[in-house]
Parts: sequence; C-alpha cells; structure tokens
Amino acid sequence: MCSENIKSIDHIKRRFDRTPTIIDGILEEGCLFENTLLEGYGTIIIDKEFIEGILESINENELPTKFIGLLSYIDIKVIEYFYSSNISNISREEAYSDSYVLDDEGMIIGTKLSSLKGRNVALCSEKSIATFIILRDLYQKGKLSRKPLMILSTLATEHTHNMPHAFLLMNKEQDDYPTKHLLYDVENPTLVEDINGNKNNFVGIYSLSDEQYSNIIHGIECTPTSLFELLQSDWHDVGDKRIYGSIKLNKSL
Repeated sequence: MCSENIKSIDHIKRRFDRTPTIIDGILEEGCLFENTLLEGYGTIIIDKEFIEGILESINENELPTKFIGLLSYIDIKVIEYFYSSNISNISREEAYSDSYVLDDEGMIIGTKLSSLKGRNVALCSEKSIATFIILRDLYQKGKLSRKPLMILSTLATEHTHNMPHAFLLMNKEQDDYPTKHLLYDVENPTLVEDINGNKNNFVGIYSLSDEQYSNIIHGIECTPTSLFELLQSDWHDVGDKRIYGSIKLNKSL
C-alpha cells in the first residue's frame, strides 16, 4: 500500500486504490488536474492567468504575523477570487463545460482555472489548488516556516459517506505535537462553540500526531482534533467529526 508522491507535476490524477495522491512540488502553468475519472471532462487546466491572479491577490505587506490570522487572510482572498456578489444560477458542470479547451482533434483537454473566477462554483479542489500555490510561494520566499503538501484523498463525517476530497498538510519538523503536523481543510471551516453557547466558524485547521500524519499519507481513516480545541480552552469543536481517508487500519501493518 503506497501513495503517489508527485514532484514533477504535469498531470494529476486520483488513484483507484483509495490511497492518496500527494503533491509537494510546484503547480505550474499547463498542469492538468482531474476532478473526475473521465479525462478532459471536469479537468482543471492550471493556467498562467490564474497563477498570476491568485498570487497578486496576496499583499505581502499586509500579511498577518500570527499563523491562524495568515490562514484566515488567505481563506478570504481565495473566496474573493472564486466567488462574487453577482449570484448566478449556473451549475458547476455548466461552468466547466461552457469554458473548456479543445485540442487539435476537437477533444476536450479541460477548463482553465482562471475561467472559474467569480462564478461561485469552486469547491475543495479549486480552493486547495489556489491555497497551495499561495502557501508554496510564501514558503519558498521564507515568509512561511511550514512546508505545504496538497492531498487528494477522501472525507466522510458521522452523517455522510466517503467522497473524494482535497486538503492540505502543513509540517514543521522542529515542532512537537500539537503543532508539528497540521491538516488544513480549506473547504470546510470548523464550527466551534464557547462556554456561553456562542457559535462561530473558524479556519478548518486540525492537529495530527506522527501516527495520524502517517495514516493520512496512506489513506487510513483518521479523525483529527481541531487545533482550536487543543489550544483555545474557551472554544470547542461542535461540528460533525470528520474522517479523512477510507482505508480501515490494519494492525499488522
């Protein structure tokens, strides 16, 4: 059992055996990212306009100094890129199909990610790609001490079945638990409640032990604990417990 670790990135596919695809290289112009099992249809083309646009949305002179504040800032910028106040009734499928690119033989290659800007259809894959590009850029410039990885795996909750899901890992080797390995779910904020019953949505950031980190990498079921719950005694995670990965743990491994 192994996951696919992609460094030289030109075509990213999900695996059929339920183990994750791990992206730790640079998402470059022209990279294809398959959202479906059918090539072309639902495939994202990471284009130059998107890369430049999402990076230009980040004002490095305004970056929050605190880590959670930085993630919250990036969350806002990603949402602002993909969503607009001009609500349209177009579906995700329609947004992909009305902007696809054809090759010389008339076959669908995919849809440029920049064409989804402001169309209110982006989900975990598009948001995770945007966030990964931003974090990777900040990491390379020395403005972020945690190395980001993008993971294509699955997610279930107490009340939902396993579905394909994209999220991020952020590691800092010199740290200890609970901040050495962090899981960053861009698509799903953390629902928290304080002792007075006040609720709020915070960044979807979770702590992973070394064992949990290994489980995530191998697609083994893992239910991490919200970092807010571990570090902020006034707030507690009250949302559905999230189960990342779909492979049952084999104790003999």
